[in-house]
Amino acid sequence: MFARLLKEARVGDPVAQYEVALMYANGVGVGKSVEQAMAWTESAAKKGHVAAQYLLGTAYQGGLGVKRSTQQALTWLLKATDSGSDKAPLKLAKLLTSDGLSIATDFLLVAAQRGVIEAQFEAAQRVGAMDWCQKAAEGGLATAQVALAEWLERDPAGTAQRRQAVHWYEQAAGQGHPGAQLALARLDGNGRGITNTELASAHKGSSRKALHRDRAQQSSRWDMYAGNADAREQFHLGLMYQTGCAVAQDEHSAKEWFERAANQGFVEAQWALAQLLYPSAPAQAFYWYLKAAEQGHVGAQLAAARCLQTGIGHVQSLPKALELYSQAAQQGNPEALHALATLIQGNSADLTTEWVAQAARGGLAQAQYEMGERYAKGLGIDQDWLKAADWFGRAAAQANPHAQCALAACFADGLGVKKDMVRAVALYESATEQDHPRALWSLGELLAHGTAGVSPDARKATLYCKRAANAGFAPAQSTLAALFAKAKKYERAVHWWSLAAEQNDPEALFNLAHAHRMGWVPSQGDEALVLLQRAAQTGLAAAQARLGLCYATGDGAPHDPIEAAKWFILAARGGDAAANSNRRRAESTLAAAQWREAQRRARDWSGSQ
Repeated sequence: MFARLLKEARVGDPVAQYEVALMYANGVGVGKSVEQAMAWTESAAKKGHVAAQYLLGTAYQGGLGVKRSTQQALTWLLKATDSGSDKAPLKLAKLLTSDGLSIATDFLLVAAQRGVIEAQFEAAQRVGAMDWCQKAAEGGLATAQVALAEWLERDPAGTAQRRQAVHWYEQAAGQGHPGAQLALARLDGNGRGITNTELASAHKGSSRKALHRDRAQQSSRWDMYAGNADAREQFHLGLMYQTGCAVAQDEHSAKEWFERAANQGFVEAQWALAQLLYPSAPAQAFYWYLKAAEQGHVGAQLAAARCLQTGIGHVQSLPKALELYSQAAQQGNPEALHALATLIQGNSADLTTEWVAQAARGGLAQAQYEMGERYAKGLGIDQDWLKAADWFGRAAAQANPHAQCALAACFADGLGVKKDMVRAVALYESATEQDHPRALWSLGELLAHGTAGVSPDARKATLYCKRAANAGFAPAQSTLAALFAKAKKYERAVHWWSLAAEQNDPEALFNLAHAHRMGWVPSQGDEALVLLQRAAQTGLAAAQARLGLCYATGDGAPHDPIEAAKWFILAARGGDAAANSNRRRAESTLAAAQWREAQRRARDWSGSQ
C-alpha cells in the first residue's frame, strides 16, 4: 500500500501525499521519519489539502518536526480556515490569545528590518532601541527625528550631543512638526525660526517607465489590433489610453481595455482596472482587487485587505483582511508585515471571537461551548443569555460535558431558558457520566439541600461530591466536608475543608475557621482568626460579618471597633442583613472621626481588590 501511495504522491496527488506523510509520521508501512512526514505534509498543503494545511500550521505552532514559527503557523492556519477546516479557526483563536503580542512584534521587527520607517519608529518605542529610532529619523519620519533629538538632549555627553539634537529638531521642523519648532525656540533662547526650510519641499514621485511602442506607427490601427490580440496587448493599449501615449488620453477607453484583459485573467490589468475604479466605484474595485490578490499580486492583496479592514467597498471582515495581509507578508512585503502587526495588536479580541464563532457555526462542539461562555460572560460581545443558552444547547447535543453542565445551570436559574429543574438534573446527570467535576458537585449540591422538583438525598449527594472532591475540585471538597459535619463526622469534615482551603476556597476557609473555634481540630495560637481573615479577604460576606463581630467583641481577635466597622461595611455591601444592622449600630456609636476612618479602610480594601 505504501509503495502505491508513494507513487501517486510523487506525481502530485495531494491526497496521496498527505497519506504518505501520515505513514512516515507514524511508522506505518515504512520507517518512521519526521523529516519526510513534514516534507510530504507541506507538499500536500501547498496543493490545497485542508487537513495538511491544518497539520502544518499546528506543527509550526508547536515546533513539531519543524522550527517553531508563529508567522508560519498563522499563515497555514489561515489557509486551512479559508479552505473550510472546522478545527483551524479555533486553533487560530488560541494562537492569538497566547501569542498575539509576540506575533505582532515579530511582524513589526521584520517590517523595520526591511526599511519601513514607521515600523522602525514603533520598534524603537516598543523595545527601547534608539538605533531603530535613528534609522527612522534618517528615513525622514518627523516623529522619529523629534524622539531622537529628545534622547540626545537627555544624554549628558555635552555640546556635541546638543548640536545633533538641534540638527534633528531642524529636520523635523522643516516638515512642519510644531513640537520640533518649539524645541528649537527653547534651545536657542530667542525664538529663532526654521533654518533648513528647503526640507519642507514636496517629494517628487519617480518617473513612469517607458512604454512599449513597437506598434505605435499607425495609431488608427491600435484598437483593431488589440481587439484580436491577447490580454497582455489589450492591457498595454489600456495603459496607452491612460497615459496618452501615442493616442489621445481617454480614461473611459483605458477602463474598457483593462476590463477586457482583466476578464481573461491578466493580473496586471485587474490591478490597473481596480485602481481606476476605486475613487468612484469602490465595490467594483474591490472585486478586481480580490481577483488580482487571488493570483498573488501583492499590491492587490494589500488594497483588498485595506477594503476589508475599513469596510470600504465590501462588508468589513477582519479575519479575511488578516489573511490577505498574511499572503502579502509571505512574499516579503514590508507594508503587509507592518499592517499585520497593527491589525493583530489592535483587534486580537475581535478576531478571536470571529474565529471561535466560525468554528462554532461549522459544528465544532468545543467552539459552540466557548461561544456560549462568551455570550454568558459578555467576553468581547454583549452579554445575551438567550444566545448563550442556544450555543450551550448545540454543544450539549453533541455530548460536550462542559456545555451540558453550563446548560443545566441555565435551566436551574432560568437564564436564557424557562426554569426547569427536571431538565437541569437530567443534563447534570449526563455530564456526570463523563466525570465532569462541576456537574458532579452541582448535582451533589442540589441533592444535599433539595429544591423544587428535587428531593434531598444526603447519601447520593455525598457520593457525587466525593467523586468531584477526589478529582481535586475545591467547591466539591467544601460541600463534602459540610455533609460530613452535618453527620457529625468532624474529623473527615476537617480533612476535606483543609484540602479545599489549600486552594483558597472561601467556604472552606470560613468553615475551617469555625471548626477551630468549635475544637473539632486542635488549634495553636490564632489559626482560627487567620483562616477567617483569609475567607474575608476573598469577599465572602458571611466571613466579613463574622470577622467584624470578632473585632467588635474581642472574641478571637483584638478589640478594635474601627476595624469591626470596616468589615461590617464590606459585609453589608455583600448583602449580609445582620452585618447591615451592625454597620448602622457602629455608625451611631463611633465618633465621627472613627467612622470616617472605618469608611476609608473599607474604600482602600475595595480598591485593592
